[in-house]
Amino acid sequence: MSVGVKSSVADSASNIVNGPNLESTPPKHGGDLAYWQRKVGSLALNWLDLSSACNREPWPIPAIAPSLWMDLPDQADLLDEAECYFGRRPNAIGAGSQHIIESLPPLLRDHKGFIRQRVFVPRIGYQEHAFAWQKWGFEIAYYDALEELLEHKWSVAVVIQPNNPTGEIASAMTLSRLMTHAEQQGTSLVVDEAFIDACPELSLLNHQRGLDLSESLFVMRSVGKFFGLAGARVGFVFCAKKWQVMLRNLLGPWPVATPSLHLVRLAFADKAWQFQALQGLKVRQAAFVERVIPKFNTIFDSQDYVLSPLFITWFLDSDEYAAQVFEMLHQVGVHTRLGDGWIRVALPALDEMDALNSALIRLLKTAGGQTQGFFRGQLA
Repeated sequence: MSVGVKSSVADSASNIVNGPNLESTPPKHGGDLAYWQRKVGSLALNWLDLSSACNREPWPIPAIAPSLWMDLPDQADLLDEAECYFGRRPNAIGAGSQHIIESLPPLLRDHKGFIRQRVFVPRIGYQEHAFAWQKWGFEIAYYDALEELLEHKWSVAVVIQPNNPTGEIASAMTLSRLMTHAEQQGTSLVVDEAFIDACPELSLLNHQRGLDLSESLFVMRSVGKFFGLAGARVGFVFCAKKWQVMLRNLLGPWPVATPSLHLVRLAFADKAWQFQALQGLKVRQAAFVERVIPKFNTIFDSQDYVLSPLFITWFLDSDEYAAQVFEMLHQVGVHTRLGDGWIRVALPALDEMDALNSALIRLLKTAGGQTQGFFRGQLA
């Protein structure tokens, strides 16, 4: 899906930096309700928070033994359960996939010996990928379509599968071609599958089942999205055994707390919940499409949106209009994720659907508009 090309790949490449630059300003994130509560006070205490794309009906947390807070972490049991869940044993566990993202640049920085270390990342996508490589002195270039990667040389290419927030999904054939391209160059392909659990049949791990992973391939998984366990901070990486010891040394001996290891092991073992959650996402999405999307189409003055299992993203005509509508939603207590010309809305829980629907009706009535384009006129 095209989301607007503002410059060519060549024009968008940043200047190469020889050494690490750890004073850069980090990107903003969704899931920032606490920030807004501090900013606007009590008005934000009861907002419906749809700013994070994590599952709004998360895996239910059971009571845990107090001793788990006292024992040093041992990953063995989780690795065993993860092997059953993923169909392949992870090579390392980190404090969320973000920890893995942070560890790959120092791992690969000096290994390849490239004079020109260029990393391609999607122009619209999880911004921490670009930021992590940039901090370690890599040159950043942006692509708009995956096929562009086949036309260029690079040290590393990052694919987000499915992409957040564009919802773009790479075909198995495209991923295979990218892997071949990386192997021919002796470079690395990083595939971030943080959102893949909601559509597990698309995972690259399925296509690699029973095979040794290429030295060029790194696949990341997370429990923050589908399981809704972002606070547990547990992520996994799958790669060639060649990288395992070095990567684990970078991650450190105890990157994840004992209670988190325990809870994620239970979540992976809970097959009944996983089945029910996948079915529940379909029911919730159908309700959202029928009841809520028409109202958002009017408010956003746009029908250019993408449906993903855990979120829906609208692409608007301008950054300014997106920011204005974002603020209008705050007026009726709905907090979303604002990007550059787009707004992402987490798929609400089923018991949140009525509240969201009512809030949007209030906004439409307050503005007095029932027709497409009215909001743009009011905000002009």
